[in-house]
Amino acid sequence: MAPKGKELSKDLKKIIFNLHKNYLGYKLINNRIHISVNTIAKVIQKYKATGWLSNKHHPGRPSILTAHDIRHIQRCVMDDRRHTASSLAQEVSSDSGNGVSTQTVRRCLNRCGFHGCISHRKPLLTARHKSCCISFAEAYEKTQF
Repeated sequence: MAPKGKELSKDLKKIIFNLHKNYLGYKLINNRIHISVNTIAKVIQKYKATGWLSNKHHPGRPSILTAHDIRHIQRCVMDDRRHTASSLAQEVSSDSGNGVSTQTVRRCLNRCGFHGCISHRKPLLTARHKSCCISFAEAYEKTQF
């Protein structure tokens, strides 16, 4: 069976249509090539409507990042959330050989559910603050709750 979401090759579509031209039903074609009946029906219906079997050309620019690159970026971010987009872009471009911009990495991270955030600043503790904390702790050290 063809995996869900994948396009059938042109050769496989020709086989389906030739079996259909030989007066075989959808279930008999299913038994021979092990593709779902619904898929067989869709291929035949599309041929009857359009007159051709080839796959449609997909509109839009092809993606720069492959699925492997996207998983690599996710793994790096999961290991250390403090990675910058520019360091990730350099790492991915050195691994894959493609030039990847920082904006591409940011878009990829946003699609994966990672959104840019700034960590909280650690408060500045002066000597007076530290002495106040110690005196507070000593005052309540002897009391029981």
